[in-house]
Amino acid sequence: MKKNLLTTILLSLALTGLFAQKKVAPLPVDSTFSYGQNYFFYALPKTVFKVDVTVLKANEFKGIYSEYAGKLLGINNIIQNDNVSYSLKSMEVTAVAIPDTSCLYVVEMSPKQVKSGLHSQLMLQKSTSAMQQEPVSYTPSSLAIPDFFRFYSDLAYAEQNDNYVETQIVDGVVRQVPAVRTQKVAKSSEQKAHEAADMIGKIREERFLLLTGSQETAYSAETLEKMVQELNTLEKNYIELFTGFVVYEEQHFTLMISPDMNAPKTHLFSVSQNSGFGTDFSVTPNDNYDLYLEPVQSSDLQSDFVEKWHCAKGHKPYTGYRVRVPNDFQVFVNQGNNRILSLGVQKIYQGGKIDILPMGHDDLDVTKIGFIY
Repeated sequence: MKKNLLTTILLSLALTGLFAQKKVAPLPVDSTFSYGQNYFFYALPKTVFKVDVTVLKANEFKGIYSEYAGKLLGINNIIQNDNVSYSLKSMEVTAVAIPDTSCLYVVEMSPKQVKSGLHSQLMLQKSTSAMQQEPVSYTPSSLAIPDFFRFYSDLAYAEQNDNYVETQIVDGVVRQVPAVRTQKVAKSSEQKAHEAADMIGKIREERFLLLTGSQETAYSAETLEKMVQELNTLEKNYIELFTGFVVYEEQHFTLMISPDMNAPKTHLFSVSQNSGFGTDFSVTPNDNYDLYLEPVQSSDLQSDFVEKWHCAKGHKPYTGYRVRVPNDFQVFVNQGNNRILSLGVQKIYQGGKIDILPMGHDDLDVTKIGFIY
């Protein structure tokens, strides 16, 4: 829809001859109405807001050696328990014109319109795809736990040597011979934690040797940087065995919201830290995101438009095409009581009024005033 809809309609009608449509009637029609042989339907536009929301889901996992973090590493700021929390990452709001199913009309075409092939032209241009949108759609994503933690394992046993004295008889002589017996014993959690902590120490030592040039091999700058990055990542992974780690997951939601023209605000959605995305009001005000509309000007422009048509030669009320001229509104989004987003001035069709044009304007481009069915 073009912004200067009023100008477009005026110019179109000024250049149009008086070739009368036979009928233009709102739906539903009564039982006495006859469609005739050549007709089409159209719907007036209304403005909705497409809201694309990205919610960040933080999955916190307790480290498997968390109880030894303070004792072995001196770290006390750790994840104590597995937990899930949510926050709003981004939001995009776009004004979209879609068919208003409460404002549907049937047009019986005139002979001129039939001869011009208008019906076929309109069918090629019809666009009702926006009506296929679900009120709320959700795009799922999979939780990607790093492979280091998914497949991390440590040997659950250790080899233990037991020294003992074995009695042997050789050539009739009894001898006491020292012997060693090796057996596997289960490791305790603390032993495993000690080994992980020792690995952190080894990683830091290797990194120190690389950075100070103590290695005999002369590495290129790129190779050295890559090796240090790998050691940093490995150290981080081992430390997170004690501190725990966080895996972030993005959740994408799309809503189509029709603003309430009889209220100062329209609720969009809520994002709770504990329960995530929702379309109902949250008891916590700061979880709620609402749409606000503020009219930019009075309806004087519309009144002038209506008055001109009522004074036009040949005007007959309740006979011709229905048109809806939008009003301008400042549009904002609030989080609780705080304004966080301004969409500037937007044209809201249902904020205007529906007027009825006089009959006899076969050349009017109906796609500029509505959606064809």
